[in-house]
Amino acid sequence: MYMRENKNNMKTLLFWISVSFVGLLFSCQKVDPVDPGITELDKDMGTVQFNFPIPIRRNVPVDQVHRIDLSVAINAYDLYRGEFLVSANVSDLVQTYTFKLHEGDYYFQAGITCSCAGDTCLWDGFPGGQWGTKWTLDKFTITKNQVFVKDLVFNN
Repeated sequence: MYMRENKNNMKTLLFWISVSFVGLLFSCQKVDPVDPGITELDKDMGTVQFNFPIPIRRNVPVDQVHRIDLSVAINAYDLYRGEFLVSANVSDLVQTYTFKLHEGDYYFQAGITCSCAGDTCLWDGFPGGQWGTKWTLDKFTITKNQVFVKDLVFNN
C-alpha cells in the first residue's frame, strides 16, 4: 500500500514540475534593448534608410535573385574584416531597412545572389553563375536628427 502511494506522489510531483517548466518556457517576454522612454540618446542620433529593391534582371526571374547581406561598419577596414557595427536580417520580402546611428561617417555593404541553375545567372553578370554574388558598398554620413536615404544599386 505504501509503495502505491509513493508512486502516486511521484507522478503528482513530476506533473507539477512539468507544468512549472512549461510555464517558464512560455512566460518569457521579448525585451527591447532600448528603452523607448530614453530621449537623451536620440538627440545625438540620426537615421539611415536603405531602399534595397531586388533588381530586375534581363534573364533571371525576379524570384531567383535574393538579398543576402546589409551591414554597416565604422570604417572601411572593419567592413573588409567583417567587423560590423550592425547588420540587418535581410529577407526577400522586405525592401526597406532602417538603422539609428550616432552622428558620423559609416560604410555599408549589401549583397544579392542568384539561384538559377545553368548559365542563367552568369549571363546576367553574377560571377561564377549559380549562387554568384554581387556587392555594392559605399560611405555615408549621419547627421543628428536627420534621415539619410540610400537607394542601393547593383551594377551589371
